Amino acid sequence: MKFDIVLIDDHSLVLEGLKTLLRDIAGVNSVCTVTNGTELLSLIKSQIFHIYITDLELPDIDGFELIHSIKENNPQAKIIVCTMHEEIWIVNKLRHPDINAVVFKSSGTEALREAVCAVMVDENYYCQRYQQLYKEKSRPDDETELPDMLPTSRELDVLKAIAQGMSTHEISRHLFISENTVEWHRKNLMLKFAARNATDLVIKALTKGYLTIPL
Repeated sequence: MKFDIVLIDDHSLVLEGLKTLLRDIAGVNSVCTVTNGTELLSLIKSQIFHIYITDLELPDIDGFELIHSIKENNPQAKIIVCTMHEEIWIVNKLRHPDINAVVFKSSGTEALREAVCAVMVDENYYCQRYQQLYKEKSRPDDETELPDMLPTSRELDVLKAIAQGMSTHEISRHLFISENTVEWHRKNLMLKFAARNATDLVIKALTKGYLTIPL
């Protein structure tokens, strides 16, 4: 399979350098570049890409909002975040099921090459700097967190609804699932976040980057 890639970054020199790098990777069919989110959202109405490599700081749209829009348009898309931001709240938010790879710009171009090669074979990738920061910020009881203890996409939908103050009945109607299913997801969320109640759940989800303000 040949992969079509699109790069999103507002620095033209960065785009040209990365485009040259990516073209040399075996399995890459084409590399397209855009300088803002609006341009990308217009482009993907008529063109499908397999891999999206995006910065988080764009001139017209928040990077995380753009990722959400990409996944809504193409749920199978592979998302690689390439950013200079290493703040702890960013580190937390990058640990999201919609994001397949994280590369800090300080890690160099080889890390980006490794990330692309990883997502091409359906693997996730985190550069060494990200792994270091994530480990440092984790509490001792979080360091052994297993993949099945991470919230699923549907659980994140329920989590956001809980944070917005919706009742079980309202969440059921909003997500078109049964109230029993809502309660099942709620219990799983309480377990995964080791939360005592809904307020504690929301606070811990905000701390870990699974929720943002405004909701």
